[in-house]
Amino acid sequence: MASREKAMDPRLVDIGVAVVGFGAFLVLIVMLPAFLNEAVAYLTAIIAFVIVLSAAGWKINQNAAV
Repeated sequence: MASREKAMDPRLVDIGVAVVGFGAFLVLIVMLPAFLNEAVAYLTAIIAFVIVLSAAGWKINQNAAV
């Protein structure tokens, strides 16, 4: 029970992950077209965004199960 009280509020963690993920998505949307074809850059940014949020969600769920 003591470890549960020391953990961050899950809502704040979810919001933080969403903000960081969206920030990374925006950075990729802006930066990748300079290096890749626009269509490939946007597709890569979307795929990276999905992977980042999926990995973060998996990690959050894994930590919540403990």
